[in-house]
Amino acid sequence: MDREVDCTKLWQDLRQELHWEILESGRNPHLRVDLSDGNFGDGASLVGFLSFIRSHWVQVVGRSELEYLLAHPEQIPQFRKGRLEILVLCEDVQLPREFATMMVAEGVAIFRTSLPTRRVLVRLQHYLRTELAPRCLLHGVLVDILGVGILIQGEAGIGKSELALELVSRQHRLVADDSVLCIREAPDVVTGHCPPALQDFLEVRGLGIVNIRQLFGAAAVIDSKRLRLVVEIRDMSEMELADVDRLQGQVDHLSILGVDFPRLRLPVSAARNLAVLVEAAARGYYVSQSGVDMLAHFDAQTRRLQTP
Repeated sequence: MDREVDCTKLWQDLRQELHWEILESGRNPHLRVDLSDGNFGDGASLVGFLSFIRSHWVQVVGRSELEYLLAHPEQIPQFRKGRLEILVLCEDVQLPREFATMMVAEGVAIFRTSLPTRRVLVRLQHYLRTELAPRCLLHGVLVDILGVGILIQGEAGIGKSELALELVSRQHRLVADDSVLCIREAPDVVTGHCPPALQDFLEVRGLGIVNIRQLFGAAAVIDSKRLRLVVEIRDMSEMELADVDRLQGQVDHLSILGVDFPRLRLPVSAARNLAVLVEAAARGYYVSQSGVDMLAHFDAQTRRLQTP
């Protein structure tokens, strides 16, 4: 599976933070990476200082690195080996004319900034790790409830957006409605983001498009949230409802980008307050993560009371 990074977008996205300029635009407008390559790792492995063992696509060069290359010109061919696409000059260093001409001839893009090398390196690694991370779009609503990122799923028209609107009115926060962009930013970490076109908006049947930020304020929306729990609301028949385990509900797991998340299925009926149930699910998640097993406590209490 290939993913790519637009070099112009990279420069524009980080321009205000890194205060850099483009000296040369390079030969490739995109960095295309094969994510199925086991030697790739993640986007952070594309960026580094001088390395004569593993070549980097983006090389960060400051005063120390440039002084070393000038003192050891025999290492320059090794420095150029591999897939060098972007050379980032930090601390306002100036490349010698011969070195710069060689980089331009090979189609290497050259950026320059006055910031320290370490700061530039860390920011570039974080940016590329996120941009090249596995991702997918899921249908559903993502909300932040008491600090827990909960993905609400269910059939179209079952009331996901109405539930999200009620949760926002109860001081919780909306991340995304209808489409959630999920990004696996670490082996066991998936974050949900709102696609830019849908930012701040919620579609509610009967009301139409609602701007949550304008109605409830900036504190009612958040750009992204780590996923912790999936809640699926379902229209269950009386027979299906009778089959639900009354002690622990209907719980299984949903795999998103290779990470398993607990999924709680809640039946919908006119008499049920789903907002309260979802809040309780968020609190229950916190309790379970602290090592408390509420069902085991209930079982122990009933056994204790039954003992003569």
